[in-house]
This record gives sequence, structure tokens and C-alpha cells, in this order.
Amino acid sequence: MEKKYCLILVGVAAVLILIISLVASSLKKLSSTEVGLQYDKIQKDLDGKVYTEGLHLGPVGYEFIKFPNIYTTMTFHKLQCLNSDGVRINLDVTYQYRVQMTNLKKIVMDFKDFDGYKRVLHNVGVASLHESCSYFDTVQFQANRGDFQDKLEAILIERYEDVGCEVGSLQVNNIQRPKEYESAIRRKERAKGDIKVAEEERPKIVTEANTTLREAISEAQIIVDKAMSDSRVLASKAEAEAEAILEQYKKESEAYSSILDQSGLAFTPEAFISYLGVRVIADAKNPVYIGMQSPAKTSYLSDDKGTNG
Repeated sequence: MEKKYCLILVGVAAVLILIISLVASSLKKLSSTEVGLQYDKIQKDLDGKVYTEGLHLGPVGYEFIKFPNIYTTMTFHKLQCLNSDGVRINLDVTYQYRVQMTNLKKIVMDFKDFDGYKRVLHNVGVASLHESCSYFDTVQFQANRGDFQDKLEAILIERYEDVGCEVGSLQVNNIQRPKEYESAIRRKERAKGDIKVAEEERPKIVTEANTTLREAISEAQIIVDKAMSDSRVLASKAEAEAEAILEQYKKESEAYSSILDQSGLAFTPEAFISYLGVRVIADAKNPVYIGMQSPAKTSYLSDDKGTNG
């Protein structure tokens, strides 16, 4: 009797344990940030009803295929893309996304679970970034950053819509151009600054140059005027000296004419030559030695006059 009673107790306990196990395997919980679809692993059946926060009863051994019901962040750091100039651009971009609940069953059928879905969303995001880059050149990336962000957001919304996902706020945190390009831009900016400084200083330099030119012209004019004045002085002096010399020669000519003239001293040519010789010797600053043939005639005046007398 006791043995039979023990067997009954064991059977009841086993049934209770089985019931508890079945109930436990049929109850699943979703948090406040999750939604899910029930998947019957035994029957291989996916329920299309979207379950939200709470404890839910389902088929024995089922599981929830869970997705976030809040916006999740997708981040790209230093993603490289080519712009319309063929220049490599590094982008830091962040945006939020969330699955569309009405398409959840189709998404699970296509991508299995959230991890597979997230990989697809990442690849779609990369493709969207590359496409957006191709619409802008290097200058536009710098000057029209807002336009690039708007274009990227429009492309993301369109592409994510095709895979049943919503796009929230998007931020383009950084646009980095190649170092070589940045260096070229800095050199260009410095050159622009130098040109601007040169343009600002140009009037001053031109004024200084014009002032220097006027001073040089004035100095040259002064030199020319002085040279002209000096030349006039020298010409006047030369004319005066020439006139004095001519006057002197004129007076000497008159004197010599008087010496030779019959109304004057009436020198013979030989006497006149002798007179000139005496003059030259008398005017000489140094002693003069003259060799004369003997007998030499030293006078052409008294003897001639005495003989003639």
C-alpha cells in the first residue's frame, strides 16, 4: 500500500514538474525597449503579430525574435569616399534608425534577426554615403556642408524605406579632406593674404616710387641747370680770355707795325728779328745761351744810322 502511494506521489510530482516546465517554456518576457515576433521552433512557424513589453504565453518551446522599438544609433568614423573631383574624403556621420513595426514579419523572413538586419542597414548606409559624396566637389564640401547633409539624409530615407526602416536625426560631425589638399588650401589662403597685403600696400609703394622719381627728376634738372650755368660761365670766360689775347695780339701787331713803319722806328726786317730775339731772351725765366757766328752783328740801329748819316 505504501509502495503504491509512493508511486502515485512520484507520478503527481513528475506531472507537476512537467506542467511547470511546459508553462515556463511557454512564457517569454519582452522589455520596454523591445518588440518581438513569436517563433514556434517545433512547428517552424512565425507568428506575424508584433508583441510589446510584458510577459507573453505562446506555444511550447517558442522564442521571441526581438527588435529594438526605439531609435538605434548608426555611426561611421572616417569612412572614405570619392567626391566628384575624385578626391578622397573622410566622413564622420551619425544617425538614428528604427524598424517599421508593420514590416517586421517581412524583415524577419528576409534577414532572419536583428543582427542580420543591422548588417544590411550598415551596408545600405555605406552605399548612401558613397552616393552622396559623388554629388559634391571639394569646394562644395567646404562651402555647402548643410547641402551635403540634406542630400545624404534624403538618400538614406529613400534607401532605408526599401528595407522597412525609418531614419531619425542625422549629423555630419566631420568632413576631412586629404592632408595634401589641406596643405594646398593653406598655401592658397596664405597667397591670397599676401596678394591682399600687396594690393593694400600698392598705393603707398606707387606714391613712394613717384616721389623718388620726382626727386630724381628735380636732382637731374638741378644738375643740368648747374652744368648749363657752368658752361655759360666757362664760355664767357673763354670768350673774355680770347678777346684779351686777341686784343694783346692786336696791340702787339700795332706796336710791331709802328716799329717797321717808316713813320715810326723804321726797323729793317733784320733789325726787327733781332728785336724779337732780345724780347724772347728778356722774357725767358731761365738763362738762355745762344751760339752766334763771328763776326756777329749785334745792332742794327746806330751803325746804320751813322753810316747813312
